[in-house]
Amino acid sequence: MSAIIPAASVLVARGPGSREIFSILRGSQLRFFGGFWAFPGGKLAAEDDDPTIDPIQQKLRARRVAACRELFEETGILIVRRPDGSFPTRDADLDRCRHALLDGSLTFPHMLAERGLILCDGDFPLIGEITTPAFAAVRYATTFFTAHLPVGQEADIWPGELESGEWIAIQDLLVRWRRGEICLTPPTAMTLQTLGQHPVESAPQLLGPLLERLAQGAEHPIFIAPCVRMLPLKTVALAPSTHTNAYFVGNGPCYLIDPGPDEPAEQARLFGVIDEQLQAGQSLTAIVLSHHHRDHVGAAVACANRFRLPIWAHARTAEKLQGRVPIARTLCDGDRLGLGPSPGDGRPWSLEVLHTPGHASGHLVFADSHYGLVFAGDMVSTLSSMVIAPPDGDLALYLQSLRRLRALPCRMLLPSHGNASTQAAQVIDAALEHRAKRERQLLDTLATGPAAIDEMTERMYRGTPEALMHFARAQVLAGLLKLQAEGIAQPVDEERWQLG
Repeated sequence: MSAIIPAASVLVARGPGSREIFSILRGSQLRFFGGFWAFPGGKLAAEDDDPTIDPIQQKLRARRVAACRELFEETGILIVRRPDGSFPTRDADLDRCRHALLDGSLTFPHMLAERGLILCDGDFPLIGEITTPAFAAVRYATTFFTAHLPVGQEADIWPGELESGEWIAIQDLLVRWRRGEICLTPPTAMTLQTLGQHPVESAPQLLGPLLERLAQGAEHPIFIAPCVRMLPLKTVALAPSTHTNAYFVGNGPCYLIDPGPDEPAEQARLFGVIDEQLQAGQSLTAIVLSHHHRDHVGAAVACANRFRLPIWAHARTAEKLQGRVPIARTLCDGDRLGLGPSPGDGRPWSLEVLHTPGHASGHLVFADSHYGLVFAGDMVSTLSSMVIAPPDGDLALYLQSLRRLRALPCRMLLPSHGNASTQAAQVIDAALEHRAKRERQLLDTLATGPAAIDEMTERMYRGTPEALMHFARAQVLAGLLKLQAEGIAQPVDEERWQLG
């Protein structure tokens, strides 16, 4: 299980009673929600902790210090007070301090102490805490606060981890999100939708109970886009993956993509979310499968029986699942699944079905027509490379499918394993380069003479846990079969291969 990193974030309002907040665009190169709009904030630094205060108060105080420091580093807004209770105004000295904090030559406590500035708890009212769900490779326990822009200060984004920032009304930010003009991190979308028309000061009262429910185990409302919800569920998957993402998508007709868990407790989590959706008036049209692997279909029959839903998949997937999972409709390349009116402009919204064999012969990808989302299934992962296991797995077909995916107009890539990414081209290019590197290793090994598959596997995957070596061997075989089809390599006997 990944470590949980303490962090803090701030909803900064223009002033008392304001519905206008300062929102930041995270740099596209960032690993955690790069290219998404969010609130200022970041992880705790060692100097944020004050060991001299009451241990009970220490955690919250450290997070307030982190919120104040990160806000200043990212935006130039400094919410601390002089001894007379007034706020400092921006000047050249504060700009020098900000530069020094960013380059590590000054610590925040020293900066405050040298200028007699005091952080007052009352200037950062607490909203609550959100911990990233367990599926993510990077997890944060983020404490959220509210604050007001002091008179005489203004926000200013400097080049670095952030691309831009702006003051914007909550409703205007939501409108841009619904239209598909921007991406919001799921906690940001949840926060803004909960606040609605209320001023920022209402956040502790409106959001506090919701965050408490999440802390007690309620399902996180991970909305990637309006009417597009991701639900990571524990499945029997290959390390480092521990979860498979199910997706609900649609605004009228609504589809459940890849309900994967076969454990009763995890299926109960999924049933609970579906029950909530039905109680809210949103129906489900069908269960749609990307392919036949166990971690994508484990709850398909249970969901179909409980909610009286048909299951749709490619014809090859139907063959693989025959006798286990009944497929009511076969999906073909080019089919379109209507999703109702788009939340952004009310125009018709749909998913295009793309047949992308390689990882599995019946593998499907779904591309949405409004937000530029690509539900990629197991074509790529943001956690690791994908397994290509012959005979159903075919490396040459997989590479063709990857290149087809690369050519799609994709604003956000939604894999089955790992978090969403706005860097679709980079993720796919990395997958292609990984396969090219493995092929070069194969060719280098065969250039020294005939070699057995097990020998090549040991050499190429040295250090891989023994439990995963079976899958590593499948990768080597997939690569050899591709080279054989291209006339570059051939088997000598049942185990050994050579060039030629």
